[in-house]
Amino acid sequence: MGVLQALQRTPGALKRAPGLVVPQLLVFVLLLPQLLLQSAYPLVSALYSLGSSAVLLLGMPFIQGGMFGMADEALTTRSSLSRFLSDGKSNYLQLLIAYVLLLVVNGVIGALGVAAGFGAFLTHDAVRMVFVGLVAVAVLVYLLVAFFVQFYGQAIVISGASAIASFKRSYRVVRTNLLAAIGYTLLAMVIGALGGGVYAGVSLLARPEATSISGLPTLSVPLLIVVGLLAAVIGSVVSTFMLTFSVAVYDEFTTT
Repeated sequence: MGVLQALQRTPGALKRAPGLVVPQLLVFVLLLPQLLLQSAYPLVSALYSLGSSAVLLLGMPFIQGGMFGMADEALTTRSSLSRFLSDGKSNYLQLLIAYVLLLVVNGVIGALGVAAGFGAFLTHDAVRMVFVGLVAVAVLVYLLVAFFVQFYGQAIVISGASAIASFKRSYRVVRTNLLAAIGYTLLAMVIGALGGGVYAGVSLLARPEATSISGLPTLSVPLLIVVGLLAAVIGSVVSTFMLTFSVAVYDEFTTT
């Protein structure tokens, strides 16, 4: 019931804090040149991607902190971008530390999985199954880590936990609400897949090779920009909804 109640509370929170869309929209607009340049100027697109990734690595903790704070406030009352700024600044360091730690852990798991994958191609049949098993274990560990620590950001901003304690807090919240957390994760995957599918479909219109395969005319530069902005709006709305939904779920899990 908690997940469904959180889903019902999410639209109301977005109405009370329409400014929640703004930070996510800025993120997608930042990524827009990469989308528009990837076909005509792949090298420029790759260089821009590296630069934007560095900006997002440093800026995402601030954005997450501000949006978690706004969404939490919007569950009960109106919220504004001033809350976004205050929570973004006050939680930036802890979110950055947690974000980097999670990147390192996932990087190690991914590296082990890739190494095992190469081993599966380079060894004899008797040993190959061992490496295939190691790849499966790496994938399973990655999914379990993602599942149990998915509320670390909410734990930092809403519960005031430190970077390390946020992982423990998220684990306890998920373990205590295990079946509901599984249901929420599956529902979030479905909603995310539907929204991501629409975003990907609109994004494909900006790629000349996709339009030629589908028989559609190649878009002019102004239309490319319009399509890119439309994709950015769709992506930002879906992302904002999912983030607010996650905060509502965390609130339900921690108050029941």
